[in-house]
Amino acid sequence: MSAKSNEWDLIFIGENDSINTQTIWHAATLTRSRGIQERDLVIIDWPKDPIVCCGLHQSLNQVVDLKFCESNNIPVVRRVCGGGTVLLDSNQLFYNIIAHIDSKIVPRRVGALYSKLLEPVVKTYRHFNIEADYRPVNDILVKGRKISGNGAALLESAQVLVGNFILDFPRKEMTQILRVPSEKFRDKVHKTLEAGITSFQDELGYIPDRDEIIEVYTHHLESILNVNLTPATLEPETLELIEQLRTTYLTDEWRFQVARRGKNLIHKVKILASNYVVEGTHKSTGGLIQVICEFQGPILVDILISGDFWIYPDLILPQLEQHLRNIDLNEVDLGSHIESFLKSNNCESPGTTSEDLAQSIRNAYQNITSSS
Repeated sequence: MSAKSNEWDLIFIGENDSINTQTIWHAATLTRSRGIQERDLVIIDWPKDPIVCCGLHQSLNQVVDLKFCESNNIPVVRRVCGGGTVLLDSNQLFYNIIAHIDSKIVPRRVGALYSKLLEPVVKTYRHFNIEADYRPVNDILVKGRKISGNGAALLESAQVLVGNFILDFPRKEMTQILRVPSEKFRDKVHKTLEAGITSFQDELGYIPDRDEIIEVYTHHLESILNVNLTPATLEPETLELIEQLRTTYLTDEWRFQVARRGKNLIHKVKILASNYVVEGTHKSTGGLIQVICEFQGPILVDILISGDFWIYPDLILPQLEQHLRNIDLNEVDLGSHIESFLKSNNCESPGTTSEDLAQSIRNAYQNITSSS
């Protein structure tokens, strides 16, 4: 690679179109992969207006109150990395670190990537006397409460870490955008957010100057990674791709891709005496796994896997679903079957094991056997 590995571009956008806070890192990662962006880079921005952002593997219409969002003019998009649904607004400061997979600075393995790239974030919080700590796989906590949300993706030949400093968090609004079974359950979600998420405002009683946070963060980033950040701008091709992706992000094909992939399952009911369509869930350390399975006896005829867990490559789930179709749960060791697939495809699923994925399917099957 021609560019010196310790010379990085710093792209300061500042306030950004809300949807483009997601398309910008998507586009820049692709153009970094293709050599259009010649150097590894860091993008700093924040959304102008609120936006609901879902994880790549989530069935959007099952987790978001779309009617509420539409009536309140809050756009709903799907990002190109895993994790859960979150309400983003101007009180969150985003950092996006993009590096070619040949980088000698950014680790290729996801766990090591998080550990290294989140250290500057931890040190930034500590600069402001907030006792933040990194907890694998990708959490930054203050006394057990999350103060930063982070994710990662590999797109072609470049990888990206996306994350945020939480200046203040809209807990009430967050509970309103989620699809929940009852108002009583919504109250429970609000209490969970109170107990589980914190911010600069919560910890200090005020929000430090945004420019100071950025200055401290970039200083620690340069020091820890041993890089020089040079102010720069995005290439014209990257800017064009940002706008192309913006159009894509607003299409139903993009937003509802998980539901469309499993449309035959989602709308099915019991078909024959021996065919059942059932749901199963399992909570792993890496997140919630949700499956919809069609069984004919012990044979797994069809399956849709979704949830807020992480798995890389990011677009591997449809292939895993195909790999699982028509197996006999009485004849196949489900965990080993999934483990073999993950290994053969060089998959990483931090916090989620093959046994976790298998257990979600077993739980679905138990919903049949327990009611028989």
